[in-house]
Amino acid sequence: MAGWGAFAYAARFHAETEQRLTEQGAELTRGHEQLIAERDQARAEVADLKASRDQLIAERDEAKAQLAAAREEVTTLQRRLDEAQAKASETGSVRTPAPSGKPARSPAQTPRTRR
Repeated sequence: MAGWGAFAYAARFHAETEQRLTEQGAELTRGHEQLIAERDQARAEVADLKASRDQLIAERDEAKAQLAAAREEVTTLQRRLDEAQAKASETGSVRTPAPSGKPARSPAQTPRTRR
């Protein structure tokens, strides 16, 4: 009888161990699948961040080009102003702008808008 009891105990112990191992395997599989999903999500976020970075770089480059053009225009205008001031200093006079043909309005003559 002792032999059959030991056999029954061993069989039961083996079944319980196999059940625990099956559960642990299933848990590991779920954990693995979750990690894969998190990795995929992180990759998608990285791709979005790279696209945003590329867009920002393009906008920055465009802003730099606009700034360079504006600086060049300011330099040109400053040079023209300096030339005009130098010419005025040489002649000792400043030209007045040509009349536009319209009489100047005083502040009292400005048209008022109705509310």
